[in-house]
Amino acid sequence: MTVLVVTSGDGTGLNFVRSLKRAGGYRLVGLDTSIEDYVSSEADERFLVAAGPADQFLDTVNTISARCGADLVYAADTNEWLELLSRRRKSVNTPMFLPDHDDHVRAEDKWHTYQCLSDAGLPVPDSVLVRDGADLDRALRRHGAIWLRRTRGSGGAGSLATDAPALAHAWVESAGGWGQFMAAERLSARTATFSGVWFDGELVASQLRERTAWKYAHLAVSGVTGITSGQRTLWDEQLHDLAVRSVRQTMSRPHGAVGVDFTYGQDGAPYVTEVQPARFYSSMEFLAAVGINLPDLYCRLAAGAELPVGRPLINPIRSSFHWFKAVDKLPVLMTQQEWEAIDRLV
Repeated sequence: MTVLVVTSGDGTGLNFVRSLKRAGGYRLVGLDTSIEDYVSSEADERFLVAAGPADQFLDTVNTISARCGADLVYAADTNEWLELLSRRRKSVNTPMFLPDHDDHVRAEDKWHTYQCLSDAGLPVPDSVLVRDGADLDRALRRHGAIWLRRTRGSGGAGSLATDAPALAHAWVESAGGWGQFMAAERLSARTATFSGVWFDGELVASQLRERTAWKYAHLAVSGVTGITSGQRTLWDEQLHDLAVRSVRQTMSRPHGAVGVDFTYGQDGAPYVTEVQPARFYSSMEFLAAVGINLPDLYCRLAAGAELPVGRPLINPIRSSFHWFKAVDKLPVLMTQQEWEAIDRLV
């Protein structure tokens, strides 16, 4: 099977490509618009293309797809190309495995996601859309310390944790962000993630992970970089159920890759902070290495494979494995026993 991976050299693209190489049976073609992603790509064939206007980019995707005989186009990262391919999917001549565009737009907008989940009574951090200074002041009075972030984007884009009104106002003002930021009550540093593959509204397979650290957190004003350095697999039935309910509440027909992010409150309870449509998170090779290869399942379903018997495959990795990664380092997989041995040594 030939898969054209857009943004193949980014961390999300690398993990997708590496997962498929673990599975075998794939010819991987990378399409990147930046030189650093192009040279970092591990695809079998690579193309560096100009970003260009929308029509030009779509023509390029179709030309490369036809030249390589691509069976599937996958956009690996949350950026303008994923949004374009979703919105203009009828202009793409190669199959894609995406949720309906209305679902995609609703989930990509964190404020809309918050409204969907809040209206359903699901646990979400108390939040306001920051349309003006009065909204910001109200959030600060209500919570003291707040978490500011853009309503769209990934990797902690535009995020700031503060209890200083002057800084909060200057932060949004300098970003031209009125109406594009939301302010939420500040939760704890503990986070978790649900990754799932869906087909026509049905969950096919999923796995939970807990992040234990963000890499380079000291370099980000919010402490969140979007680069997970330490993580472990876990099983929590209530967390799984909350993830499934959140996806169903946000999307009318979840289809393809859909994930959920959680942050735990000071009370120890998980709160839903994001529903991620259309692409996998940046640690899929970790799950592939311990036995659940979601990118491989994704591609096989996109190619018309029958749905697995006995689905959904819910959290098959119940024991704890640990995964550590960073820039310029190969990822390291450890069993719980190996991890505890380090604890004893320390």
